[in-house]
Amino acid sequence: MLHHAIVIVAAAGRGGRAPRPGRGGRSNRSDAPDWAKPPAEGRQKRASTSKPPPNGGGGRGERTNDGARAASSKATTSKGEPSRERAVRASDDLRAVSANASTKNFDDGGRGTTTLFDDGGRGTTLEECLRYEREGHTCIRGAVDAMEMIPMVKALSGEIMSRRMEAYRHRVSVLCPQVDARELRDVEDAKRALKKHSQEDVGFLQTFNLHREQTSAAREYIMSKRFAKIAAELMGCERARIYQSCIFVKEPGMAETNWHSDLNMVPLDTNDFVTLWIPLRSLEEDDAALHFANRSHRDFSLPYWRTLEGMEDLEGRYEIDTYDELDLGDLTAHHGWCLHWSPPQPEDCVPRYALSVCYFADGARRLDTDQLRRVPHDEDAWSYDSWLKDIKPGAVAKHPELPIVWP
Repeated sequence: MLHHAIVIVAAAGRGGRAPRPGRGGRSNRSDAPDWAKPPAEGRQKRASTSKPPPNGGGGRGERTNDGARAASSKATTSKGEPSRERAVRASDDLRAVSANASTKNFDDGGRGTTTLFDDGGRGTTLEECLRYEREGHTCIRGAVDAMEMIPMVKALSGEIMSRRMEAYRHRVSVLCPQVDARELRDVEDAKRALKKHSQEDVGFLQTFNLHREQTSAAREYIMSKRFAKIAAELMGCERARIYQSCIFVKEPGMAETNWHSDLNMVPLDTNDFVTLWIPLRSLEEDDAALHFANRSHRDFSLPYWRTLEGMEDLEGRYEIDTYDELDLGDLTAHHGWCLHWSPPQPEDCVPRYALSVCYFADGARRLDTDQLRRVPHDEDAWSYDSWLKDIKPGAVAKHPELPIVWP
């Protein structure tokens, strides 16, 4: 199960070049251990392959050169069709969706939001489960009706705005460890710190664990049976727990997210781990969706035999798939060891927002670091610091902050 607890190489921009392997989690940090490389999107189309560049190197948020940015803005589909000019739809802008939600009447005597999201939904099909098992990822189309998604998006949009400073503090703590993020006064202060001290561009903003706050308007959606059923069926487990939830924001011009596997940053001893990635607006071809390395979750030999330099050509080792054009209510799911990345968000696109919810099968144990050749990268320490000290190494991971959500 340690097979991807090694550095995973950095990402290639669409039509551009991938940086060399980075050092740790989603973002390249100068103080991160050499072995650690970042762990964490998609109608299904084969992604165009790209060759790693002679330079670069980083985690989730790596600087992209001008050539790569220009190439990514002229991306083509696997069929060679040019990306069509974006038509701004109501669901393309989070604010538009939120505004739309406020005009809808959800108190007309119909089923309430809780019922809609706690009825278990449609679950998964055999084809979706087989694809997940074989390739390490799958796409669940229509997991939630688009109209049902609107109040959820509205709730999450409020959280995004209210926690923007928190997200910037986290980026500073990861990319600029020499800066005390607690002393930052506002977003502009954080941006100045990143510009001065970070060696890479910001690739995304990340907000952790909205479901843990009883007053969070987003809690009931994240904890819902609708999503938990999908996760449990993909893992093939009887009982599933939530590990963490995150909102990932990729603003126009933000850099790529490096190749990584999620379990590389998780202090749990398990292979039964799945991430649901839920866009909060419809995604077009040129949006920064997730790209997956097929069957990488089953490739033990890559980290066992290869050095960091030997991991650079992932495009040469794996077929790379993505799910372009996701509608509101679609989601993708990937195994905890599946390698994936996302390209920069083009300058002429609106921001990309996605809710990520990670689940693991009940019974997993906390990693005992005394018996490991490597330790998890600490980029997501903000997420697990509050419960990690309460569970002894090697003990079953049972904690109020890791709730059972299925059945």
